[in-house]
Amino acid sequence: MKFSSAGLAFCFVSCAFSFAQAPVTKQPSPSALPTESAQFDFWVGEWDVTAKSGKVVGHSRVEKIASGWGLLENWESPGHPGKSINAWNPAKKCWQQFWVGSDGSILELHGGLAADGSMVIRGPSPGRAGGTVLNRITYTPNPDGTVRQHWGISSDDGATWTTSFDGLYHRAAK
Repeated sequence: MKFSSAGLAFCFVSCAFSFAQAPVTKQPSPSALPTESAQFDFWVGEWDVTAKSGKVVGHSRVEKIASGWGLLENWESPGHPGKSINAWNPAKKCWQQFWVGSDGSILELHGGLAADGSMVIRGPSPGRAGGTVLNRITYTPNPDGTVRQHWGISSDDGATWTTSFDGLYHRAAK
């Protein structure tokens, strides 16, 4: 089939016009956000992250995105940078996190706020030795403004846990 340049131009203009006329679903205003969407706000900020030894192991910038509907984590550490998107999902009534690391690692976790004010998310991932492991990451806001992130891994469906990461987020100096 052959098109003239005028016919091709008409086709492009028609397509562009039809896209321009497509209905746009407007997001609710930030005031319409569910109260749960603010449960993880204690993690928003610029952070220096230390191990239990006090050694700095990484830096993280966690920012609100999408008019307050989600959080974007920008994690930097030697050899292991990555990003996560975190959001309250009203349809599923839980928090969800999708992490992708520079090594191709991917985690999909879900959970919610615990009675003590910690955010606890969990989900399965492939184990290093094969099989599947269960991940449980707990973010605990402390009275001094720090946030503890404790990541446990279980290969027996949660009966026992091994610490994979235990870091303390300190507000970065401005």
